[in-house]
Amino acid sequence: MRPLNDSTGLRHVGGLTRRQALAGVASLGLLAAAPVTRVQTAARQDVTLMQPSGPTAPGAPRSGGRLVAGTPREPDSLHPWLATTVAAFDLLEGVMDGLLRYTAEGRLRPALAEGFSISDDGLTYTFALRRGVLFHNGEPFSGEDFIAAWELAQTREFEALSTLGWQKVERVDLPDAATLVVTTTEPYAPFLSTVATTYLCPRAALAEGIDTFRATFDRAPVGTGPFRVGSWEPGDRVALVRWDGYWGEPALLEEISYRFLPDEDALLAALAAGDIDLAGGAGAVPPQRVDEAATIPGLTLFRHGTMNWQHIDLKQMGFLRETAVRQALDFATPRERIIAEVLGGRAIPAFADQSPASWAYRETLQSRSFDPERAAGLLADAGLRAGDDGVLARDGTRFEIDLWGVRDDGQARAILEFIAAEWNAIGVSTLPQYAPPDELWGPLGYQFSDRMTGCLYTWTNANDPDDLFYWHSSQIPVSPGASGGNLPAFFYPYAFQEEIDALTEEAASTLDFAVRQSLYGDIQTLLLEEAPVLFLSWEEAFPAVRHEVGGFWPSAWTPLLWNAAEWYLAQPGAAATPAP
Repeated sequence: MRPLNDSTGLRHVGGLTRRQALAGVASLGLLAAAPVTRVQTAARQDVTLMQPSGPTAPGAPRSGGRLVAGTPREPDSLHPWLATTVAAFDLLEGVMDGLLRYTAEGRLRPALAEGFSISDDGLTYTFALRRGVLFHNGEPFSGEDFIAAWELAQTREFEALSTLGWQKVERVDLPDAATLVVTTTEPYAPFLSTVATTYLCPRAALAEGIDTFRATFDRAPVGTGPFRVGSWEPGDRVALVRWDGYWGEPALLEEISYRFLPDEDALLAALAAGDIDLAGGAGAVPPQRVDEAATIPGLTLFRHGTMNWQHIDLKQMGFLRETAVRQALDFATPRERIIAEVLGGRAIPAFADQSPASWAYRETLQSRSFDPERAAGLLADAGLRAGDDGVLARDGTRFEIDLWGVRDDGQARAILEFIAAEWNAIGVSTLPQYAPPDELWGPLGYQFSDRMTGCLYTWTNANDPDDLFYWHSSQIPVSPGASGGNLPAFFYPYAFQEEIDALTEEAASTLDFAVRQSLYGDIQTLLLEEAPVLFLSWEEAFPAVRHEVGGFWPSAWTPLLWNAAEWYLAQPGAAATPAP
């Protein structure tokens, strides 16, 4: 897909001028900061890592061809409304479209809508729909597909991962075949980055019933993107085949084979052997293996920021409901050592939930330093005393916590062992536990037990912040496995729940950019103070690509296949990938 000549990436619709488009996008926070412009990193400097400021361009494209990408992360699902992993969205970005999409520079661009306008009161969005678009099953795209998605978002039985923004929609009108008018109940600043970028499915698939739609799209979603899902062989690969009916410029490649590798060793071996052409997105080179990957000939390594924050959630149960106790655990967490020794020095210490590359990041804050003495003092002030076995207790209750991670994830195991050792040293009985992802986050997972628990995992932010999903009381699941991101508060809301509710609501409904930026800063300050989860690090990404691959442009703002239609294999004898 090619960006339009207009530098905003948006066509003029309904009298919306270029200046108005830029002002509107900026006020809604949709012009992302340039990647890693404000990132201070502890990354080692002994290897050369390219900053991706444009697509690779090694030479003239060969006609067609099959590109092989590799990853040790197999998607949990390819259902656009139910998938939860970065690996899933890496693939879906080449298969599905929303009304709008993001560029590698964090700007919205046309997709199924050629442009849009916004009413002065911020309540009504008018989209000019692209004509002549076909789904992979041959059905024509229309505004009715958007209406079907809206109706699905209101269906409690479906339990979509997130419906934020969709619940703000009051009415949808189709005054003609080329126009979609969406009226909201109140201003919602992230509307374009949530609702307008949601992958749309053919309405006929939704009409077949929730169970059928869930099962069918889990393995073979039907979209309007440049590639369609040809096959999924679990444990082996997903084959994406060029969709010749694509509405944009046809893909240069005939096929992208997305191979699943057993571990990081296999990933590096496949790169070294030339068995795969690139490793990016969820399958990028792990930070602790960058030096090793840099020795592989014929390979270019990139480095860029991400929207991924790694953390330990703390279930609101027992002593973990107390701010001072959570702060103590934060002081007892050796994040700097974890970054240095587990992540190869290639990550950014985190104190809250906004990326250092985001306009919402509050630069004046910093994470708590490792201070076990201060941690012990806070726990003593909270009335916790060591028993004969050295474990802290109060009123007959021992401070015992299960610390969960993903089974067969060596990095997670190393991090949890670091943390458990330090927590045990201050008298908190900490037991690392491991389970496969479907068990860990299923309805019988750790979140829904009555024990004090924490879990190591990574959230991925949208480009435009919306903190409602993580912290608002409306996002506390109503039952095990139900929708909502505020899982730690399943049993008991936070003591500061009213305050975080008010801040997140105001930030989402405020259209003034400066005010909204200040509100997200206040949220970060509150999160640092309350420590509802222990923020460990912001990930950096290290994609690798062979020199003969062209059009590859990794980015903090987009999943892996965002511009897969432009990928190609260069003619034999191509030079090394030039520095973008």
